[in-house]
Amino acid sequence: MVETTSQTDALESPVERTSRGRALAIVALLGIAAVISNIATSFLAVQVQPSEEWITFALSLLAIEGSFLVVGVGYMWYRPAVDIPIRPPNRYDWGIAIAGVAAGLVAVTLSFASTDALIPAVEVLPGFTEYAGYDSSSATVLVLGAVLSLLVVGPVEEFLFRGVIQGRLRAAFGPAAAIGLAGFVFSFFHLYPILLLGPSAAVIVHVTIYYTVMGAIFGVTYERTNTLVVPAFVHGAFNAVLFLGSMAFV
Repeated sequence: MVETTSQTDALESPVERTSRGRALAIVALLGIAAVISNIATSFLAVQVQPSEEWITFALSLLAIEGSFLVVGVGYMWYRPAVDIPIRPPNRYDWGIAIAGVAAGLVAVTLSFASTDALIPAVEVLPGFTEYAGYDSSSATVLVLGAVLSLLVVGPVEEFLFRGVIQGRLRAAFGPAAAIGLAGFVFSFFHLYPILLLGPSAAVIVHVTIYYTVMGAIFGVTYERTNTLVVPAFVHGAFNAVLFLGSMAFV
């Protein structure tokens, strides 16, 4: 007997719904594990009180990235069959990488421009520059931030958010939806430290949109090149530009 399209859809949709529900549940569990690990490692980092500002900054950043790495590696240990493509970029890949960095700079410029035009009376990122280290009065910290962005932040965060989370969502939802959903998860991890400061609704919406867009930019470079090296570079280079650009105000 030949099945009609509607019959086929009826047969496949329960499985599809189960697969998508399972993917969302796994991503939610990864998120919870990352938050718990984030808080635990950050708490341990603040117990160390070095006299040098750059050591404090490095410990805090490495604690956060270490928590992401633990969750990602833990998932890979649980699902050893998961394949995350890592290969040297070719000329086409480098073109996508440059375009990704440029898109990120356009996004951050539009973010600040929209803040000035739409909600000039609202401090959109209360405490975030301090949290990220961009406001540091020390050129040493800013240079260190740029270096660690390229060597640690980009590779580790892209491993978790694109390699693990976007990869898991792609298997259930396809690439386009996976990019958007992974971008939203990425935005949450930049938002939740700010939520502790009691921001306004405008702040929450702005930060969520901005970081979802940034996550989507990284996600598109991953899908277009099929190597984690490219989004890791784009993410790290983008952060490094922000750190080094802040030196003009030191």
